Formats: sequence, structure tokens, C-alpha cells
Amino acid sequence: MQSQHTLLRLVAMSIAVSATVGQTMAQQSTAPVQVTTPQVRQFLQPTTTDELRSSQVLGIPTSHCGHVIDLLASNRMRRHTGYVGDSEVMLPHLTAGLKPGDLELLCVKLVCEGDECTGPIFQIGMKNNSCVPIGNFKVSVVGVLCQIHVHSPTATVCIPRMEAGEETHIQVQLPATCMCMGPVGQQAAFDTLIVALDSYDDLLECNELNNVQILKRSEICLLTVETPAQTDVVETTPAAPAPQTPAPEIPQEETPSPLDGLDLDNLDLDQAQNLLSKGL
Repeated sequence: MQSQHTLLRLVAMSIAVSATVGQTMAQQSTAPVQVTTPQVRQFLQPTTTDELRSSQVLGIPTSHCGHVIDLLASNRMRRHTGYVGDSEVMLPHLTAGLKPGDLELLCVKLVCEGDECTGPIFQIGMKNNSCVPIGNFKVSVVGVLCQIHVHSPTATVCIPRMEAGEETHIQVQLPATCMCMGPVGQQAAFDTLIVALDSYDDLLECNELNNVQILKRSEICLLTVETPAQTDVVETTPAAPAPQTPAPEIPQEETPSPLDGLDLDNLDLDQAQNLLSKGL
């Protein structure tokens, strides 16, 4: 008799647990799904005259883009030889080959034009196609007039970390000297923009050719921010509502649960099995 009573209590507890789990799953199915958007990091230069660099005030070139020139020369050699990168790299301390990742340059957009005192700002989209996090690599942006040289206006920033599969956007500002380049009397603004990810070639990648883009300034699209469409609202004067007699409030009775009246001490085995078959 004692064993039958214990069995009945176990059947009742299983019914209660199944009902609780069903309600929890129903609540989770209706929960909204959060969509993450790529974050935007800004690397902007000072815009006040007192904080401008000596290259902008005195005309002394201090920027140096020799590393970008070396990267362009290396990519040209890779294209001629047909070499892109290693699909698998063997390291002395590993018994199996290591598959390198891939840092990809997605897009380049113009945020705002420059003037005599401030350089233009560009937004660069990139993605870490690696299965592991990467970090401490450089991104360089170079303004070129006709032909690149070591003192072409350059902005180089360091990306501390990108998670595996992460897509991010950064905003980089060129020096103001890119708006007035060339010899005296023939000065003009830059006409070509060079964007280089991993510009010092520090990362081991399976594709080295998707890190650099050479863009004509006139071909760079302006960054647009999408805003929700606004519909025209017609203002109308609402008519005075007719007086209504408030209806008496009827208290709503809560629907009793079948488990509320369940007596665990006097529960019959056939009754418990019947409740369990109904999925309570």
C-alpha cells in the first residue's frame, strides 16, 4: 500500500513538472530576437587650429606611408606569381597544420568632405573571417595625387581586437594636407584613396589580396543613414463623443488549473494515469 501511494505522488509530480515546462517553452517562443549591428569605432583628429599637427600648420610632411608602398609591391608580386596565401601552415611546435584566417575589406564610404582645416572622414567596413580572434593590427588610409610617395598624407590606426566572425566599421580621418597637395602654384586635392587592412602585414592570412582597395575619390559613395519612412498626418478635429454610462465592472474569474484540486494523499492510480494521458 505504501509503495502504491509513493507511485501516485511521483505521477502527480511528473504532471506538474510537464505543465511548468510547457508554459516556459511557450514564453520563450514568443520572446523577441535581438539583432546585433556592427559597431562603429571612430579615429578622428583634432579640428581646432591650436591642436593641428605641424604638417598641417607648417607644411612639413610628417606622415609616412612606406609600409603601404611595400604592401602594394608585395601584392603586385603575388598577382604576377598567382600566389595568394597558404591554405595550411606547419609550425614547429604543432603536430597538425594550422589553417590561417582571413581579414576582408568590405566597403569604403565617405562620411564628410574635408576643407582647408580638416581632412575628410571615411568609414571602412571589415570582417574577421577567422575562426579565432585577431588583434593589434594596423589600418592605413592614404590620400594620393597622381602617384603615391612616402610622404603622401596618411592616417594609420590600430585595431586592438576583433572576435571570430565579427564585422565592424571604423571611421578614419585623413590629415588636412590631403586637400592641398602638389607643387606651389599647382596645388590640388587628392584624387585617389588607398585603404589597406593589416598595412604592416603582421597577420597570417589565406587571402592577402582582399585587404587593399585603390579607389578614385569621385567613385566613393556617400554614407547614408537609413531613417524610417514618415507618413503624412492629416490633422482633423474629432467630434465630441456622446456621453456614455459606464458599465459595471465584472470581476474576471481566473481559470482554475486542473492541478489546484489535486489531492496527492487521496489520488487514485487510474485518475493519475488519466491526467497524465491528457498532457497536464
